[in-house]
Amino acid sequence: MRIWFAMMLLCLPLAVEGADEHTSLVQGAGHYLFHDPVTQQSVTVYYYQPHNYSAETPVVLVLHGLRRDAREYRDSWAEYAEREGLMVLAPRFSAEVYPGGNGYNLGNVFQATSTQEIRGRTRPQEINPPENWAFTLVERLFTDFRMHSPQGPTTYYLYGHGAGAQFAHRFAMFMPDSQAQEIIVAAAGWYTMPDPSIEWPYGTGGVPMMDPEAIKSFLAQPLLLLAGGADTTTLHTVMRQTPEANAQGVNRVERTRNYYAFAERQARDAKLEFNWRQWVMPGVTHSPEQMTPFAARYIALQAR
Repeated sequence: MRIWFAMMLLCLPLAVEGADEHTSLVQGAGHYLFHDPVTQQSVTVYYYQPHNYSAETPVVLVLHGLRRDAREYRDSWAEYAEREGLMVLAPRFSAEVYPGGNGYNLGNVFQATSTQEIRGRTRPQEINPPENWAFTLVERLFTDFRMHSPQGPTTYYLYGHGAGAQFAHRFAMFMPDSQAQEIIVAAAGWYTMPDPSIEWPYGTGGVPMMDPEAIKSFLAQPLLLLAGGADTTTLHTVMRQTPEANAQGVNRVERTRNYYAFAERQARDAKLEFNWRQWVMPGVTHSPEQMTPFAARYIALQAR
């Protein structure tokens, strides 16, 4: 089934609108429109092309935060993309197509109808077709980019901070056959535990495709969890404070450590392959600007 799903993504009709813009991407910052053949919506993709861009330049797909501020995220990467020689693509997931926490943070896997479901507070009953997930849009974007850069890399690095980090770790969970080389999860506020005894969205309970084989693939994915050592504020923050989220830890550092420890223990007990790493960065607060230089350098080194 997973092989079929990957083939389906690659065989979807590619963008027509914006094709000429792809061929004329210029050095530095810019943007283009990707016409998504599934949603029939135009997706704005902000990009940064370094001066030394070539077929070997690594591609980084950057996920924006809660404010859906893709342009600002692109801008925060520009200096480091230039320095490290990275091609950055930062798509904007519109609230109209991917509304609320369910539509973006949780990947639009479920078809939300009530306010609580749209906010990502409770699990909806119906599952969306995979082609309508926000996760699969990432794959279509990269496939489209590759069509216009056929000699370029066949994989990409996925980076998300904050709400984008929530998207990123769930992307790893639901997209085991993606074209992502490695997924970097930076400063997530809370996590979906790979635990069927906990109801979605805090665990995989009630998600039929999250069977033992899917969890096995998830734990084998190359995943880097980042947390800022000074990202410990719990007051006046958008970090979720529900009982289920608080059970993961009192702040982002604790939640990240506990999430990693749970997955590591799960893999060890079941004797499964485990390709995750976690780093806590001393002195770093909940600031994408503080994590971006590290992430850019890390990706450049990994791509060599």
